[in-house]
Amino acid sequence: MAHPENPREGSIRLADGRTLAYAEHGDPDGWPVLGCHGSPSSRLERHVEDPADYRRWGVRLVVPDRPGFGLSDPQPGRRVMDWPDDVAQLLDHLGIDRFAALSLSGGAAYALACAHVFGDRVRAVGVLGGAPPPDVPWPWPRWVPDRVRSAVHRPTRAAELLQPLLAPVALRPALLPRYLQLRLNAADRRVLGRPAVREVMGAAFEEGLRNGSSALTVDRALLFRPWGFPVSAVRQRVHIWHGTQDWMVPVSLGQVLSRMLPDCTARWFSGEGHFLVFDHAEEVYATLRP
Repeated sequence: MAHPENPREGSIRLADGRTLAYAEHGDPDGWPVLGCHGSPSSRLERHVEDPADYRRWGVRLVVPDRPGFGLSDPQPGRRVMDWPDDVAQLLDHLGIDRFAALSLSGGAAYALACAHVFGDRVRAVGVLGGAPPPDVPWPWPRWVPDRVRSAVHRPTRAAELLQPLLAPVALRPALLPRYLQLRLNAADRRVLGRPAVREVMGAAFEEGLRNGSSALTVDRALLFRPWGFPVSAVRQRVHIWHGTQDWMVPVSLGQVLSRMLPDCTARWFSGEGHFLVFDHAEEVYATLRP
């Protein structure tokens, strides 16, 4: 039996024979929250320094590894809209009916896809530092090469072009939090400067990239192609939390996403960055509860 402070981990065999790995934190009888992890990341991602907070808040956080990340098998040719089918099988295995979906960064597409597919089973959606689909012009960061900007929408080329850009992160993934601490704004440097936060994110990155960078390159490429459903068709209340000094996903992208959603409540945190959830987790999870 898992120690109360450690995640409860497991895996299932999906209908097509793949393995899907997952981890749970908090109260097994609490309100289920499906965590859609960032990119890169893994089932070990959580949004609190002390995992006992989840039990105190009556939350059951369930985070599966997306295909190719962590202990989940790859899914050749996968699309964003394939993810809800994997999730449906996991929910059936865990006996979960209604739930909330919560995403960090690159997980937004997957949380919104689940909301679109599951309908009333999803009570609410939370998006932490997320971006919109590529149906609208993107304000690209200056460091992205022109050839990548012009080609990411072409499915046969996107992952190939991203591979050399992203492969180096797989060499020392545990050091990613320290790298980000140096690269990001003052607010994120402060958050990632806390040893517990750095430990959480380092473990999540390292586990997510245990098989190299291929899953990351596919995941990133998918976010730059049409997601396979209209975001405007998501009818659940979507809550957005985004820092105005987010240097990884600029706040302008969060603002575009908020305007695309028919029922959206957005909070823009002045001066805060990409990892603001570690200072606002109690509010986030309280908002997603029934």
